[in-house]
Amino acid sequence: MLTLTDLRKSVRNFTDKPIDENKLQEITDYFKKCRRIDKSIKTEIMIIKKSGLPKDIKEIGGYNGFLIEAPYYILIFSEKKPYFIENVGYIGEDILLKLTDMDIDSCWMTLKEEKVVEEGDKMRITGLIALGYGERIKKISKLKNMFISKYGNGDLEAPKPGTDNEIRMDILDMVFMGDYGKTASYDELTATGLSEGFYAARRAPSALNRQPWRFILDGGTVALVIKKDEYTNIYEAQIAAGAAMLNFAVVISERIFDVKWEMGAADFKYNIPDDSFIIAHCRV
Repeated sequence: MLTLTDLRKSVRNFTDKPIDENKLQEITDYFKKCRRIDKSIKTEIMIIKKSGLPKDIKEIGGYNGFLIEAPYYILIFSEKKPYFIENVGYIGEDILLKLTDMDIDSCWMTLKEEKVVEEGDKMRITGLIALGYGERIKKISKLKNMFISKYGNGDLEAPKPGTDNEIRMDILDMVFMGDYGKTASYDELTATGLSEGFYAARRAPSALNRQPWRFILDGGTVALVIKKDEYTNIYEAQIAAGAAMLNFAVVISERIFDVKWEMGAADFKYNIPDDSFIIAHCRV
C-alpha cells in the first residue's frame, strides 16, 4: 500500500480513451467493500460519462468554476451526519488507490462548500473525482499556462506552504512529538515504527496542495490537527483530512497493526494554536 500511495498522482489532462466496462464495474463493486471511518453513514457512488454529467454538478464542482474535463466522473453521495465529509474523503482516497492499482488516472475535485453542508436530510454529492487515462504534462509551467490562458491569472498566486520541500511538506514539519510545534529528529521518528504511515499521509491529495494536516505523536496516541488556510475552506480541509487518515491507516494496518481512527479531539490539549484544531485521533 505504501507504493500505491506514492504512485498516486493527480492528473488534470485526460485523453478520450474509454475505460473497459468490466473495469468500471470493478470500481463500483470495490466501493461496496472499501474502507470507511463510519460505516453507519449511508453513502452511494455513481460513475458517469462526461456527456452525462448533470448541469448542476458542473456549476458546483471545480476550482473557481473550472471543472477538469475527463471522460468519466465518480460522484460520491452521502447523508449528512457528523464527520460525513471526512468519511467521504476516506472512501474517496481508498477508491483512488484502487484506481492507481488498476493503472487508471484520477483527480479529486473540490465542490462548493455551501452546497455540501446545506440543510436537509437528502443525500448530497460530497465527493467528485475525475478519472480516465491521462496525458502527462511534465512541466508545471505548461499546466499553469493552460489555466491562465482560459481563466486568467486569478488565484494562482496563492503561496505554497513554508516547507523544506517545494512540492510536499517535509515529514518533520508535519509530525510533532508530545506538543504542537515540538519537532522530532528523523531517528526519533523512525524509532516509533510509524514513519512510513506519516510518509503515506503526506502523499494524500489536498486542495491547491496546501497540505493542511499536522500530526502529534504522544506515546500511544496520534492526533490529527488541521491548520486553517485562507486559500481553502473547511470542506476542502475535511476531505484532505479523510484522505490523509486513510493513507496512514492502510500502511500501518498492513505493516504493523490495525488502525482505527476516532473522530473528535477527546480531552487532548497539546498547545494547539488558534488557527488549528484537532479533528481525529487513533491509538497506536
